[in-house]
Amino acid sequence: MIVSGFAVIFLAAAALAGGHARADLGLQAKAGTLGFGLEFVRGYGDRFSLSLGVNSLSRRDKDRSGNVDYDYRYDLQSVALLAHYHPDANFFRLVGGVLYNRNELGLIGIPGPGSTYSINGVPYTAAQVGNLTGTLKVPRIAPYLGIGWGNRPDGYYGLSIDLGILYQGSPSLSLNASGALTDPVLAADLERERQHAESDLRGFKWFPVASIGLYHRF
Repeated sequence: MIVSGFAVIFLAAAALAGGHARADLGLQAKAGTLGFGLEFVRGYGDRFSLSLGVNSLSRRDKDRSGNVDYDYRYDLQSVALLAHYHPDANFFRLVGGVLYNRNELGLIGIPGPGSTYSINGVPYTAAQVGNLTGTLKVPRIAPYLGIGWGNRPDGYYGLSIDLGILYQGSPSLSLNASGALTDPVLAADLERERQHAESDLRGFKWFPVASIGLYHRF
């Protein structure tokens, strides 16, 4: 893929640069749409650097998907290996790489008025449905492409900003109701509801990345 090729090029270039220039080590704390993160950085010359970082965040929200209201739990966890290239040896940089992506979305169904659900447009009581839960998962390997400012290989401390896009791939949604185990009609409606909800969540395929961080080089 294009993004993976971009990362390989810069990884190879950084490795080659390492034989001709002093490498420096640094640490960066950051916060953004991927969560709170800690990143180790190694620079090669005044144009290239590599970073290895971890990001994590959990939060809750409520929203509607398909015909059902849900209590969402976002669990964002990732490990990022990125290559940074400063084309003019200044603050601006191009960034490419890959994330080991464990971002997941957990869902718990919320009964509507009168303790009922509308599943595939068919009304069911909360007693008929039982516990309604779901999980949205994405492929574990996710390429990343972006731009940034700051965190130069020869800078000792400062502020950095990153903007980019993470391609998470097609999401896979599981939707389960305890009542569907003994009710085939409910099970069929639940599967159609799952398909509708999965379609509603297809935007999760692309994840916008924005972060701000503070770095220090040793």
